[in-house]
Amino acid sequence: MKKALLLIFFAGISLSSLIAQDSNKQLLDKLVEKEILSQDEADELLDSSSETKQESKIEQNDEGNVHNIFKNIPFVNIGGYGMLMHNYNNTAKTKHDTQIRVMFLAIRGNITNELSYFVLTELANPLLYEFYADWKPRKEFNIRAGQAKTPIGMENQLSLTILETVFNTRSISSLMGMGGDVLQLQNGRNNTGRDIGVQAYGSFIEVSDHDLMEYGVGIYQGSGVMSNDKNNSKDFAGSLLFQPIKGFRIGGSTYLGEATYLKPGDLNEAKHTRNRWIASSDFRSGPLYARAEWIYAKDSNIEKEGLTGLLQYYFVPDKFNVIGKVDYLNHDKKNNNEVIDYLVGVDYYFYNRCRVQLNYQYSDYSASWAEKDSHRVIGQLQIVF
Repeated sequence: MKKALLLIFFAGISLSSLIAQDSNKQLLDKLVEKEILSQDEADELLDSSSETKQESKIEQNDEGNVHNIFKNIPFVNIGGYGMLMHNYNNTAKTKHDTQIRVMFLAIRGNITNELSYFVLTELANPLLYEFYADWKPRKEFNIRAGQAKTPIGMENQLSLTILETVFNTRSISSLMGMGGDVLQLQNGRNNTGRDIGVQAYGSFIEVSDHDLMEYGVGIYQGSGVMSNDKNNSKDFAGSLLFQPIKGFRIGGSTYLGEATYLKPGDLNEAKHTRNRWIASSDFRSGPLYARAEWIYAKDSNIEKEGLTGLLQYYFVPDKFNVIGKVDYLNHDKKNNNEVIDYLVGVDYYFYNRCRVQLNYQYSDYSASWAEKDSHRVIGQLQIVF
């Protein structure tokens, strides 16, 4: 009886008094110490008091027109990143060019312990790049719905903020839905490896200190970011990676779909096959990281192929690294439209994920590509907030 009266008394005070939350907590701690309340009961009363004060504050500030919009949103994180780039290209009409490359704003929040959302929008050249919800009941099975990265390849999954080089690898960019992909002909933009769809993903078979397998599989519209579909078919994307030992992954992915665009030489837009098959592998051990990917693509009746390899080594952990990369792209195997890019670079992290990057790239084009061999130097300042 004594305990019940104390509970009623304290609940009334919590709902009506203007005593600070710290004072309430001290009183609750004392009641728990004397074994009058359990810790769970004390926590419940404190949460109830906090919610009531928050609701009261919002109603007073907004004159009752706005309800507690935070009631169903435990937390929201707002951040982003910007990149300032200087580019030198000896074959370009304007050899030196400095520009604000991107300025992204990101919002992430949890609705429940299992349901979250993510928004990524670009401010320098305004466009919504990502907007999706994740349902994560367990690590073996999760659902993502909305506009996001398609689950193909390894490099395609990386944010620009952790990509080893300033730009994506040419073969990855040209064959995985970025700049140079035929998907760009459909909607006129670099789709950055993203599309609208639904995917299931997860990892399973835990061995020692890692999971043996990870997967991603989804159905996508096939039109790229912020674009209406131009045909009645949907595209399939899927990947499966094995990690036999911690730090070493190997596997493959595939994309089967269609794109509607004006093919060079044709008079009208038409629907064309857009299929990709990718083999990927990477290895991380201490300061060393290596990655290799092979891509075979078929756009309509044109066969394409890409092969890339990358090495990264940290001389100073989390601060200073060097990168070497070689990339081969054949944009039309029948006519041998080939180019090989050789790249070396350095990264210096001056704070957390903020860094300065310097890349040098030499591009060797085949005669059928009809471009001059080029030397390119790129410097970039990255700020993540």
